[in-house]
Amino acid sequence: MITKIKNSLDIFCTVLDNYGDAGVCLRLARDLSLKQFNVFLYCDDLKTLNTIKDKKDEENENLHIKKWNDKLEDYDPSEYVIQAFSCRLCQNAIDKIKVKHSKVINLEYLSAEKWVEDCHKCQSFGDGFTSYFFFPGFTKGTGGVVTEENFIKKLQKNNLKSSEIRKVTLFSYENSHIKDIISLLSKSKKKSEITVFEGKALNNLNQQLKLNLQPGQYFDLNQKISIKAVKMVSQDEYDDYLLSADLNLVRGEDSIVRAMLSGKPFLWQIYVQEDNAHILKLMSFFDRLEEVVKPSETFFILKNLMLSYNDAHEFPLIDSYDEFEQNVNEIFKLWSLHLLNLGSLSDNLCDFLLSLNA
Repeated sequence: MITKIKNSLDIFCTVLDNYGDAGVCLRLARDLSLKQFNVFLYCDDLKTLNTIKDKKDEENENLHIKKWNDKLEDYDPSEYVIQAFSCRLCQNAIDKIKVKHSKVINLEYLSAEKWVEDCHKCQSFGDGFTSYFFFPGFTKGTGGVVTEENFIKKLQKNNLKSSEIRKVTLFSYENSHIKDIISLLSKSKKKSEITVFEGKALNNLNQQLKLNLQPGQYFDLNQKISIKAVKMVSQDEYDDYLLSADLNLVRGEDSIVRAMLSGKPFLWQIYVQEDNAHILKLMSFFDRLEEVVKPSETFFILKNLMLSYNDAHEFPLIDSYDEFEQNVNEIFKLWSLHLLNLGSLSDNLCDFLLSLNA
């Protein structure tokens, strides 16, 4: 593990996918700050960022969260600068980076597509200076995902016994297939309690079920399904929800990575892109998953279920969710172990930054 690196580092983040972009950048900034980087996180949407940060972030002397204004007139570049998710810096910042000779990293979106291995760590020559692509991913040929020590400790302690009530978390975009999942769970022998987070997820659930639930309210939908609406929580609290759940319905990039690491069953609503590029990315994820786990009937049912959740396949026939749940658990446990064995994105990034100074 890389520790005690006393360098400064800037991360620039624009919020496009609500909590996803901000979430990834905050986790990375936090973890790098714990490795003794002095981290400055510039974000254009502090309201979103402040919703998911916690008290420890405010007390962290190595983490500085700043409002990213248009001109960055007072900006003094750090030794390292990370442009997250193709965000564009203003000319004033670019000029200062060139004078400072800062080392610039283009942190890209998470992808399971094979081509990212060919582009990982490659040089780019835009804006008049050399920068480097760095791809989070699911293979040794990428940067991996953020896996902090604190989360790993929680994961190791998470030996919760099966409860009589199935716990489900719901964090989604607009999605009509929520009703299909609820219908499937309603046929289970167990009762299910769905915790839905405010914002798009709660708005979508209310619209689909013709309800008007507000954060703090609890509702019995039928004899098998109850719904608990909650406010958005800090990332640390969200991790606890995922680890204690039996099924996590997640979206975007930050929440899907945490769901994967939890080793619990999940359904991923991937961020929609033009020309169905998001479905290609989802299919690529299953290609990587198939490299880790042995393909089985359960594997292909899971694949079709995830595709149907993203409006790209007919809803598969699942006679018994209880049996499917029992069979699919091993797949998610193996995938979690695989990701942990890749090493953390922050550690892999540290190693790369040090190599630039060699």
